[in-house]
Amino acid sequence: MKLLLAVLIFCEFAIPAIAEKKKRDFKGLFGSYRREKFTENEANSNDFGFDLMLSTLLPVTPVVKSTEVRGEAGDSLYYAMFFNLEGGAFFTIDYNWEAFLSVGYYGYESRKENTQVDAATPELPLFHQFEMSAIPIVVGVKYRLSTDDIVPYVGAGVGMSFVKRKASYDYDPAGQLVYEDSNAVITGTAILGLELYFAPRM
Repeated sequence: MKLLLAVLIFCEFAIPAIAEKKKRDFKGLFGSYRREKFTENEANSNDFGFDLMLSTLLPVTPVVKSTEVRGEAGDSLYYAMFFNLEGGAFFTIDYNWEAFLSVGYYGYESRKENTQVDAATPELPLFHQFEMSAIPIVVGVKYRLSTDDIVPYVGAGVGMSFVKRKASYDYDPAGQLVYEDSNAVITGTAILGLELYFAPRM
């Protein structure tokens, strides 16, 4: 009887204590781990860097219109392809301010099939075609609004774009229905974005 009483007392006090210790150890290994707060944005006050962007877009306004009947209002050419390659270099001044130079290449092509058939060549579809390329060169400034891992920024820039345009039919042996021009135009940009630091100074 005394032995049974001793076992019961042991179970009453010793087993809960051991279980609590194991529970505490388990929590200490997994549950109570806390990562120290730190900032990966270790950018210097003055840094030099570069970026490269490859993209496309869907125009929200008509780029070009055409008509099959001279004098009538034109219809928008359907979107076909837009290719954008842009590179830039920047230099930060006192961390928050950033001066940048950006150079890009934009290529746009669009076409629309005639609804009317050419009586001389009824087997051939005719397309209204439009091609445009632009090389913008822009200088500007950005202002970074924080020093956290995710940095919002605003900016503006101004420069020039060298633009070439060509409008034509895809089947025009005489080359009479081709319009081409080249222009240098003033270009501006407004910038709003976020920088994400995924590693120190990156």
